[in-house]
Amino acid sequence: MTKQNTTADPFLTGYDPHTHGGQFLENLATANWLSEALFTALELNFFEILNAFGDDGASIPALSEKLGTDNAALSSFLPLLESLGLIFCYQKNYSNTIITRRYLLSSSPDYLGDAIKFRKFQSQQWHQLKTSLLKNKPIKLNQESESLSPEQINQLKKKAIHELTRMKALECVKFFPKLSGKILIGGPGAQTMADCFIDTFPTLDITILIDDNPFQTDPAALSNLKRPVFNSCSIDELDTTAAKSQHIYSLILFTGLFIANDYQSILDQLLTCLPMLKPQGILMLHDAFDEHATLMARLSGVNRMLHFGGKVCSGESIIHSLQKTGLHVSPLIPLETDTAVIFASQSPDFINALSLSPLKRLKHPLLAIGFDDVIEIAPDSVVVTEFAKNKCAFGCSSANLKHCQANEIPLAETKRLLTTYSKAFLIKGIPGTGEFQRKMLEAERLAFTGGYHKAFVFWAGPCHICPSCDLTAPCLNTKNRRPSMEGSGIDVFETVRNNGETLKTLVAKDEFVKYYGLLLLE
Repeated sequence: MTKQNTTADPFLTGYDPHTHGGQFLENLATANWLSEALFTALELNFFEILNAFGDDGASIPALSEKLGTDNAALSSFLPLLESLGLIFCYQKNYSNTIITRRYLLSSSPDYLGDAIKFRKFQSQQWHQLKTSLLKNKPIKLNQESESLSPEQINQLKKKAIHELTRMKALECVKFFPKLSGKILIGGPGAQTMADCFIDTFPTLDITILIDDNPFQTDPAALSNLKRPVFNSCSIDELDTTAAKSQHIYSLILFTGLFIANDYQSILDQLLTCLPMLKPQGILMLHDAFDEHATLMARLSGVNRMLHFGGKVCSGESIIHSLQKTGLHVSPLIPLETDTAVIFASQSPDFINALSLSPLKRLKHPLLAIGFDDVIEIAPDSVVVTEFAKNKCAFGCSSANLKHCQANEIPLAETKRLLTTYSKAFLIKGIPGTGEFQRKMLEAERLAFTGGYHKAFVFWAGPCHICPSCDLTAPCLNTKNRRPSMEGSGIDVFETVRNNGETLKTLVAKDEFVKYYGLLLLE
């Protein structure tokens, strides 16, 4: 289960059983309408034309005249773009929003327009999805377009890789508070990644790995780099010089490598670079991984299958393969976008040299315990009310029994406790109760060993931590006893809704049940 998005893109989440299933399917069936609206706006040069009207914006008649569109048709189209947050309307005049000005105007350094246009070209291949799934039906890569020549498509692809890589590279470079010496960068968009690194660390000596397979960096593109200071070498040249070039790189960074079904062969070639790392050097892998932004990762996996015969691989499998070589490896570290990074080094202390948020280090290890989702929240978004305490006291069959009383705290203490924490995770799971509670204890232990000495969990429901419990005798397992959210006055429904999740009361015993726990961190 992925996090429910309550804004304009419910299509980008998995199905939530606490929402209307029929409407979810209708949303899926019409999801391409959104992308077609965005594609059309770019093809009309709409955002650029709208921007030319200045801060006062433009009316529908004024825009129709400039665009050559029908007034009535545009009056239906513009409210859709407004609902998507791409434009806004004030006193019947339309203007670009912040996201549009940043990403959809060609004058912006963060422009993504070419990447989006390339997605339209790729979407044509998705019409062959059924054929590609059938037995004995080879995938035919469609390199034709109604409006673009093969050379135009190739140029658009290069621009798309540059724009998308830059968006990720701006995040990747922030992991390094300082960096010097020689570094090696390979993979699609390596030259863009190199530009971002040298913008931040001008003294770096950067080598770009070029090859058609498996790293797919275009040698011709190197001639268009902003700076002529980058070296380059092929994978074959790297193989022949590895023995005499040991311990020279402070950082080896590969981006977007694992697109082939046989990712192990790519990993094997990558591992030939390891002797070239300094003892304190860092290997950094950046890609889409199945465990992060899972729905988007799986969409990317099908897209790679259609276009490259490839897939999106598991970050855990990559981590395991690196660990088998004796490397010290980080957990999967999510970026704010739909990709993630993995770090590795021969040195056990390497992770201390990185600007890694402890929360980012913790999220995927928590997910690996077996939860459905781990959502970072602010403690002040937790709602504490008399209602929740009263509902436990007067509406639950476990009220006044030991296994309920033993895991609740007074309302005032809950409120006070929350004010002493600045960070928290809302953790989602499913029954059984005892299993969920034991997982919450493991989450607290993992956070404690990860440096959060005040880690403390609230779980769901009366205590079921022990296989059997004598309700007439004092509790003998106080070490593993924790308060429940409900019994401590936390309104779970409102807290969940405050943080973008959906939760509803159940009307039948066979309806889908969600459990939520709270992990406080300081």
